[in-house]
Amino acid sequence: MTREVPGALSTVLAITAVTWKRLLRGRALAMGAVLALVPVAFAAGMRGAEVTRGLVPNLFLFELLIVSVMSPMFVASSIGDEIEDRTITYLWSRPVPRWAVLLGKLAALVPIALALLAASWSLGMELGVGHGPAARSYAALAAGVAAVAMIAAGLALLVPRHGMALTVCYMLLDATVSNIPASIENLTVSYNVRAIAQVPPLLVGDAATSAIWLAVIAVGWLGIGLWRIRRLEA
Repeated sequence: MTREVPGALSTVLAITAVTWKRLLRGRALAMGAVLALVPVAFAAGMRGAEVTRGLVPNLFLFELLIVSVMSPMFVASSIGDEIEDRTITYLWSRPVPRWAVLLGKLAALVPIALALLAASWSLGMELGVGHGPAARSYAALAAGVAAVAMIAAGLALLVPRHGMALTVCYMLLDATVSNIPASIENLTVSYNVRAIAQVPPLLVGDAATSAIWLAVIAVGWLGIGLWRIRRLEA
């Protein structure tokens, strides 16, 4: 009697479900919620006519900083812990495509990070300036979360034990380089997210061009992750 080999889609869905269960049982989700509340508290504390003009760009930069921590905390920690604990090796003994394991984890964790950041940004704007943010700013944060998640996945697969720390350091360097008025800024997540959002006075670059650059960065790191996961030992 032969066992049916699970398909790629069923594998992705199974890994997504398992990742959600582990996230709900662990502390990462609670820590993510606390992180998301920090910009909200900042906006509530800074509310006032004299600071409203400068609150929006500062709040957006604050949210971008949270993106740089939250995505690595979810993605890099999840991937790195399984590799270090060797719980992932069980999957390598099964007839499933390895790339489906990576995509399953991203499919589980990225939407949760997106939901937390969107709620944080919305509530922060409502409390700080009395109205919601522009739709394009949501798109910018969503693109940033996805890009940082893929960077975190790639680094966690390359250096499982230090994936989260390396991703946070990467994003700190990314934020620094993004302020250099030269072509190298196009290679940074921070610059491209700001360009897509077009939050005054953070009006930098062309949104369409930055969307393409951000996609190139994200796909590049996803490619590194897929390459690495195919070469992990069982």
